[in-house]
Amino acid sequence: MAFKQNMSIMFLGTASGGGPSESRNCSSLACDFMDDLSLWLVDCAEGTQRQFQLQPQEGFKYRVNKVTKIFITHMHADHIMGIVPLLRNLLCAPELGLAPAYSPTPKSPSVELYGPAGLRLYVRQIMKMTLTFTASTYAVHELLTQDDPVTPCDLPNDQSGFDHNTANQNVMHVREAPGSDIRADEDGFWKAFVSGRGRAHEIVVDAGSIQHRDPCLGFVFNEMGPPNRKIVILGDTYDASQIIPLCINPAPTLLIHEATDAAIPAAVDKEGKLSKRIPEEVTQKIIKRGHSIPTMAGDFAKQVNTSNLVLNHISARFPAPRPGQPWEQRATIMKEIERQATEAWGSTTQSAVAAQDFLRITIPMSGRASFVMPPPASQARNTQKRPAPSSSSGFVPVTGMHHMHVSGNSNSRPPAGPTSAQLGGQNAAPQQQPQDSSKAGHSNPQPPRGTPTAPAAMLTSSREPPTGPRSQGHGPRPNQTGQQNPQAAPGSVASDRDRPQKRRR
Repeated sequence: MAFKQNMSIMFLGTASGGGPSESRNCSSLACDFMDDLSLWLVDCAEGTQRQFQLQPQEGFKYRVNKVTKIFITHMHADHIMGIVPLLRNLLCAPELGLAPAYSPTPKSPSVELYGPAGLRLYVRQIMKMTLTFTASTYAVHELLTQDDPVTPCDLPNDQSGFDHNTANQNVMHVREAPGSDIRADEDGFWKAFVSGRGRAHEIVVDAGSIQHRDPCLGFVFNEMGPPNRKIVILGDTYDASQIIPLCINPAPTLLIHEATDAAIPAAVDKEGKLSKRIPEEVTQKIIKRGHSIPTMAGDFAKQVNTSNLVLNHISARFPAPRPGQPWEQRATIMKEIERQATEAWGSTTQSAVAAQDFLRITIPMSGRASFVMPPPASQARNTQKRPAPSSSSGFVPVTGMHHMHVSGNSNSRPPAGPTSAQLGGQNAAPQQQPQDSSKAGHSNPQPPRGTPTAPAAMLTSSREPPTGPRSQGHGPRPNQTGQQNPQAAPGSVASDRDRPQKRRR
């Protein structure tokens, strides 16, 4: 079945470095590309494994124990502080009474990490300092420039116990397997440094440096066969032009670019707080900090001719919209950020999408990306639980989710295509009617897989009051049987006289 060959991504955290907020966790996303259903993470901030538990979707949910590879863009705290807690979980506790000891023939690592210089030492020392001993092993492979020093992987003189002495930084952790030291080529790239069997074809990963305050990487996930889907995930940056050669020929199917800050006009800022800042000062300040604004993300998207653009790493001053409330200030501000990026991108058929935690993106073989936001909390609670389908796909339809289908192609941005019903895509909402794309601007909702629309469509609850002519005729979203979702029956409470009474003596 075609949906078994989907490539999917879920955002576990979309906040910038100010730390987790009430609506966003810090940076991490899960990549579901592989034939064996394993997950690859890009960045691993504090709270990443908890985000797996907090997935609001009904039905299929990603499982943290499926993580086998972690790619780190850079060594800032908001991208790495969740690594060791996650490793403690993934590598499992040892058998009771088993003494820690180094193995002369290390097993193949259960989890592999890839990242810049310093990652190996960071993980090693924290694992030692916390006296962490696990059943399985891990390895850290460093992507080094020509000037970066190598961090050795030595065994201690006495291998019969756990050498947790952090003074000798060259000695491996007791459950660490030797990692590779991967030097950049003469062009400054790390090409095909890791690969794996994808759903349709082999997935090969490239990496390149991008400009930030400190060394930072962008990762390019290439499908090595038709339709040659390509997903580009950039770390923090104010200038990603160095990685452009890896992003073209073919063009990306999906680009994930940061947009930490933005100047908000007074006409959009109903509360009058964000619009007090001068746009030029916002731009200058954010570049000095090594970050981007939405127009910079749009400019890069235009340079690489991406089919889909998603904005990530968003400041805490822009909280994520509440699902089902597209009329509130939060949603209005995010639509303005998306508008700025889309205008700079120059796309007339698609809108940039500002990510929020638990956004799922699915790219089928057709190349038409599907964006699915989590449902409102009340809808997630009331939706009847259904067993997860037995499909091997990393993403399956989820009842109560909000869908937005965006046409895409790995080589260009095509005009409106057929609706999701015509394509027979498994991500289409049941019994959802296509809407006329000729009337839609960049900010109008359009559920089917045709001309892309504003992310407001993803945030609109099927139970909200109409907000315009395009929302007419939308009642409660039907369930998979075509019937309206039933309301949860109130639970019955036994009265005092129904309860058994104690016998008086």
